Amino acid sequence: MTRPPPSLVAGDLPREPLEGELARFFSYSHDVLAIMDAGGRVLVINPSVERVLGYPIEEIIGRRFLHWVHLEDRPEVRSRARALRAGNPVSALDIRVSRTDGGWVPMRWSLSVGHQRRIYAVGRDRTDQVQRRQALLREEMSELRLRTAMELHDGVLQTLTGAGLQIAVARRLIHSDPAAAGEVLEALGNSLAAEQREMRLYVDEVKGSAAASPDGTLGLRERIETLIERVGAIWGVSTSVDARVTDGIPPELGRQILRIIQEATVNAVRHGAARTVAVSAVLDGPEIAITVSDDGTGFSFLGEYDSEALREKRLGPLSLKHRVEAAGGGMSINSTPGGSTVTVRLPLSSGDGG
Repeated sequence: MTRPPPSLVAGDLPREPLEGELARFFSYSHDVLAIMDAGGRVLVINPSVERVLGYPIEEIIGRRFLHWVHLEDRPEVRSRARALRAGNPVSALDIRVSRTDGGWVPMRWSLSVGHQRRIYAVGRDRTDQVQRRQALLREEMSELRLRTAMELHDGVLQTLTGAGLQIAVARRLIHSDPAAAGEVLEALGNSLAAEQREMRLYVDEVKGSAAASPDGTLGLRERIETLIERVGAIWGVSTSVDARVTDGIPPELGRQILRIIQEATVNAVRHGAARTVAVSAVLDGPEIAITVSDDGTGFSFLGEYDSEALREKRLGPLSLKHRVEAAGGGMSINSTPGGSTVTVRLPLSSGDGG
């Protein structure tokens, strides 16, 4: 049986063609491939360096690659180089490398030591990845700013507005009925302390270290009841609440529920001149149904409108609509000269939470 020529046997290719293939492979790579001596001087580098960094190959050959590394990243490079000299390959070394136009290219490097202590390095341009991450961060920060603005508007600012009214009441009573003035101020102090706990919980949630409740003991039902009691005390109205919810509701959705209830009740008092407000929050299958009814003068419009109609006609409180939509829910308003009813339905599996 005739043996095939060496050029046709796997693993036994002629030396020169293989070296040519390796050279082409080296030059075709989109990553920056480099071979450096033990001191970090570049011996060989592929053409991708011109595309990524803009430097001609001849300008880099013979120089230490550390020369192009950002000053702030050099200590990390030196530290990882010590590990490399100890025989430990280096991976995921993220550094900034200078570009000919004066900018910096974020790159991720992998390095290993080979023959004659030479360093084999592969560098990948991470500009697109970093830009996507920065865009996502900007989007997240924008969302956080909006959430914080809504939190201040729906919580702290409304509470402070009501507190100003109660202080005015206490000032009028201080001489004629000091005991009554003291009761007003005591109720106000309790309300401010409760709002402070809620704001502390929000800050903890933003930091990713939220407790189950502001003081570690109250569940959502108790927090709703405390909220309505606080609204009644600060704004001097009669309130009632029917909260039938469990403590298994996600924390962010729970916060949305509280702020939706707070804004709807305070709107009824501030803008609708309500003297009585009734609130219910009840689990209904995969949703929670929230209803806020009052005996005030209603909204600036009359009739019943669902979410779509409110959006198309640009009716209803803007921040409340935004919060409901951000939680993936829907809202309807029934406005009459003798009062209004705001109904909100939120899915328990809301993704965003706003």
